[in-house]
Amino acid sequence: MTDTFGSTFYVLLFTYQAMSADDPLSPDALFQSAFEFAAIGMALVSPEGKWLRVNRSICKITGYSEAELLERTFQDITHPDDLEQDLEYVRRMLAGEIDTYQMEKRYFRKDGTIVWILLSVSLVRTKSREPLFFISQIQDIMRQKTSEQKLAKATVEIKRLQERLLKICTWTKRIHIDGKWISVDEFLTDHLHLKLTPATSVQAGRRLDDK
Repeated sequence: MTDTFGSTFYVLLFTYQAMSADDPLSPDALFQSAFEFAAIGMALVSPEGKWLRVNRSICKITGYSEAELLERTFQDITHPDDLEQDLEYVRRMLAGEIDTYQMEKRYFRKDGTIVWILLSVSLVRTKSREPLFFISQIQDIMRQKTSEQKLAKATVEIKRLQERLLKICTWTKRIHIDGKWISVDEFLTDHLHLKLTPATSVQAGRRLDDK
C-alpha cells in the first residue's frame, strides 16, 4: 500500500507542477506559491507519517533541509512525551472519528534542541474515501512557551514571598518570623543588618513614650 501510494502521489505531484509551470498565475501555480512561501510551516504527510512535501518555514523551524526531512517521518523528530497523543489523533482521523485535530507538541531540531509548535492537521481522501495524505500546518510557538514558563516561575516566586510575609503585632511591636516572635529592633539588626541608634530604635522610642 505504501509503495503504491508513494508512486501515485509523486506522479500526481509531477503532473501538477508541470501544469502550473505553464501559467504562473493559474490557481495551481498560485497554490504552490502560497504553500512554499507561507509564513507558517506547511507539509503533506503520508498516512504512515512520512514527510511527502515541506515548505521553507518547516525547514527553518526544524533546522533540517527539505531533502533531510523527506527521508524522515514526523515520528522521528517528535518528542516521545508528545508522540502517543499525536498518534492517537492520527488513528482517530484515519478511522473517520474526527475530521481535524490541533495540538501543541515538541519537535527535536536537527541540532538537538527542542522547539514547541502548534500543529493543525486535516486529511485528504480519495473519492472512495481512502486516506491519501495529511495536510499539516505548523506554527513556531517557542516564544509563547518561554513567556508562559517565565510567568509560571514568577507566580511560584510570588506565592513563596506571600507565604513569608511578616506578621506584625502593632501593640507589642514584635514580628513573627521563623516560627517565633522577636522584637522589631532584633529583626532590624539580625535580619536586615541595620545598625540602630537610640534615635532609630523602636524600643528606645517606646521607653520615651512611656515617660
